[in-house]
Amino acid sequence: MRIPIHLQREIARLHYYDPHNSDRAIAGTVGMSPSTIGSFRRMLRKQAHEWSAIAPLDDDQWRDTLGTHDRSIAQRKPLPDWQWVHTEMQRPDATMEQLWREWRETCPEGVAYTQFAVGYRAWRKNLHVVMRRVHRPGDKLFVDFAGRTVEIRDPAGGPSRFAQIFIAVLGYSNYTFVHAVPTQTTGDWVQCHVECFEFLEGAPCWVVSDNLKAAVWRRSRDELVINPTYRDCLHHYETAPAPARPRRPKDKSKAEVGVQIAQRWILFKLRDRVFFSIDELNKELRRLNHELNDHPFKKLPGCRRSRFESDERATLKPLVQKRFELCDWRYQVRVGNDHHVEHLRCFYSVPSQLAGERVDLRTTASMVEVFRGGRRVALHALLTEPGNSTTVPEHRPVAHQRVLEGEPKALMQWATAVGVSAQEMIGYHLNERRDPANGMRAARRMRDLARDHGEDRFESVCRYALPLNITSLRSITSILTNQADLRPRPATPPPRMEHDNLRGAQYFGD
Repeated sequence: MRIPIHLQREIARLHYYDPHNSDRAIAGTVGMSPSTIGSFRRMLRKQAHEWSAIAPLDDDQWRDTLGTHDRSIAQRKPLPDWQWVHTEMQRPDATMEQLWREWRETCPEGVAYTQFAVGYRAWRKNLHVVMRRVHRPGDKLFVDFAGRTVEIRDPAGGPSRFAQIFIAVLGYSNYTFVHAVPTQTTGDWVQCHVECFEFLEGAPCWVVSDNLKAAVWRRSRDELVINPTYRDCLHHYETAPAPARPRRPKDKSKAEVGVQIAQRWILFKLRDRVFFSIDELNKELRRLNHELNDHPFKKLPGCRRSRFESDERATLKPLVQKRFELCDWRYQVRVGNDHHVEHLRCFYSVPSQLAGERVDLRTTASMVEVFRGGRRVALHALLTEPGNSTTVPEHRPVAHQRVLEGEPKALMQWATAVGVSAQEMIGYHLNERRDPANGMRAARRMRDLARDHGEDRFESVCRYALPLNITSLRSITSILTNQADLRPRPATPPPRMEHDNLRGAQYFGD
């Protein structure tokens, strides 16, 4: 199957989330044809897998389970730019056949004349047709940046900055959200969505955006690559991206109209205002935003807020409890021979069998995640000081684990976890014996005995032996083997009576 693996996962996720979604709706968000989506969904229905069963699979397991290995060698023949064809056809004496011949000279592998003519007529037929869209409550949220910016002056007299204005409009109610950020970078773009979802107290099914780099990394005829950070943000709130087609502003007409309204009703009122911080600007934007949502419709009853509260709020997906934490991705990072990966001059362990391989890193303000083939293989807290490293003991090879477990520090940590008597026994052999080498060997052997007989049993034996000044490895082994500590102890004889009439040994002299 020629569908990229990440698009297969996205199609499957959307399919299992709502099996009643149309093929065309899913095709709009992944940038593929509805027929291809339909074929893939029919395969999913036939195999009858559960999403919970296939979601954790890595890339190779996914292909093996679903049978989606690429076996196709056929290529679709390229099509011309229909806008160019339409422009040339407006010239006097232009013929379709002549245009086809000229185009085939530059693209010999292109479609034949019949497909050329049929394709152009179909494209021209829909050129001036405008489709009236009817949006369902909670279905789509249209987002975009306004063309205008707002100046933020430096109180110290430095150069001014210009805030970018983010605008989001719900398709059904036209409920609008306006927010200012310093830039249009990925971090600010994602932060705008987080603020918007919290403002709405929920999330829609789809988010329709433009093709800016913060949302779409790459788009072609057969492939749509969403910015991973943006994708993770939307997945966190259980929604999905549906970027508009390039140079198709009518795909996000709600956003275009929302930008126009916000510029007229909000930004125009701020034309003579002076702001010295983004927070100050957002406070004023929020006030004007409420006024806009409360303004009555001209041709409909009520206003944006009343329509949202009565019909759309309940249809939004509930807001997740944990706020999305901004993340960053690094791809194809090489694992060192010491089975650690480097990030900002800090080192994080991965399973030792991945040494020399390539992995992907997902970092947030508090943690580092390592992925291999779509599966998380390691999770670490983010280190802040360069040069530091963190190693999960289970990531080490077995031989390395045995070496480290035999170190004095590791032995004392183990003994402390077992109990007070075990700690005293191991501490004696490590710190008080005159022959440290033999003491180390005895401590290691006692740990092995505890693993064979049980740590609780070892603690009990140490508790029995220490008051009797028994510390040797041979004696401890004998007590464990013969269970001497479990035998009933002899009764203690009564104390000897002292009396004046009783003569002791001193009476008889030496």
